[in-house]
This record gives sequence, structure tokens and C-alpha cells, in this order.
Amino acid sequence: MHVGVDGCRAGWIAVCANEIGLKYSIFREIDALVQAHRAAKQILVDIPIGLPGTGCSRRPCDSLARKVLGNRAASVFPAPSRAAAHADDIAEARRLNIEELGVSLSAQAWGICQKIAEVDKFLLANPNVRSIVREIHPEVCFWGLNGGSPMRHSKKTKEGVVERLELLESVDPRAGAFYLRVIAETLRKDVQRDDVLDALVGCLTGMAQATGTLTQLSGASKKDGEGLPMEMVYRSIVRT
Repeated sequence: MHVGVDGCRAGWIAVCANEIGLKYSIFREIDALVQAHRAAKQILVDIPIGLPGTGCSRRPCDSLARKVLGNRAASVFPAPSRAAAHADDIAEARRLNIEELGVSLSAQAWGICQKIAEVDKFLLANPNVRSIVREIHPEVCFWGLNGGSPMRHSKKTKEGVVERLELLESVDPRAGAFYLRVIAETLRKDVQRDDVLDALVGCLTGMAQATGTLTQLSGASKKDGEGLPMEMVYRSIVRT
């Protein structure tokens, strides 16, 4: 199985593919999600994993992602330091980030710090799954599937949703109908439309053995101070 994961208001949404088809599940915590997918070859999560710190104040993979994404570069924001991610409130997080990285922390970054800290704590306590649970950025995944061209429209727009679904259906014809089913079966207070898109592109990215090459953006500094990889996994497909 190949699993794509995105954080959502209800916790985490996981989309997986096997010989039967596409399916989804929602989990409150990441450890339960990983436990439920013990047979997975890859669990690709839309969350920063390797975190910047002393000696590496900015992750090279973030800089590379912004470079390749062009008009979608704003979707990549600097990851927080480990201490900032585990802070109790935004004021403390900003103070810790300035102390360690020399820069403050955006409200957008703080908004996912709880989930960053959750995954960080889980991976530090479970080194045996580090080769399976890996980081993605959805827009980098779409860029890779699209032959190295970023999406034209924001995923928050109707045009952006259509654009992404058309691309996903070119990889797996079941993607469009699956997306509509998940949207119909879930509530927006629990799962947003772009959460479904992001988990779905993660799942299809994991199916690299079928088409394309599974690779990653990493740069010079490939691991953080705790040995977690600073990378973004994607699938490179050449479009003709």
C-alpha cells in the first residue's frame, strides 16, 4: 500500500491505494494512523519532518521547493525550529524561533506547529518507521506529476481544484470519482476540500513503481540535529 496523509480539523486524513482501489480513513492521532497502515511501503505526510536548527537556520528543501514552484512558491513557508514547534503558544514559539534561527515565526507556520510537534515526537520515539513515514509538499507533488510545471491556479479556487483533479486522473482514472465520494461523505468542519486533494496526491505520488521516479528535494543539509531527513518526496513524470 501507498498512503498519502494530510492534517485536517478532525486530525489526519489518510488516503491509500492497493490492488482493490482507493480508500480513506480519518484518525485523531498520527500514531494510530501509522499503526493502522503497518503494511504500507510509504506513508507520505504533508508536514515538515526534518526541522531547522543551529547550523542550518533554513531548510534547503524549502528553498528548492520555492524555486521550482514559481507562481506557487508562496505555498512553501519556512519550517519552525524544533523548540518553536513544541512551544505552548505563539509568543513563546516566536521567541524560541528568533533565538535559534534568527527570525520570527509566521502565524501560518504556527497554525500547524501542533501537528509538526506530534509527528516529530512520534518519529523521535519510533526510529524504525523513519524510512516509511516521509515528508511531502502537495504543490511539489503536483509539480512533479505535471512534468516539472507548477499548477496555474490556487487549490482554494474552483479552477485550481479542476486543474488538480484532471492531473490526478491522468495518473489514476479513479481519482476524480474518489475525490467526490470523500467530499460527499465528510463534513467541511472536519475535512476541507484541499485536505482531500493533498492526501490524494500524496497517495498517488507513493505509487512511483507504476509510473515515474520517486525522488526528493533535499539540498546540501539532508538531516536535522536529531537525524530526521530534511526533504520533500515527489514523483517525477515526463509529460509528452
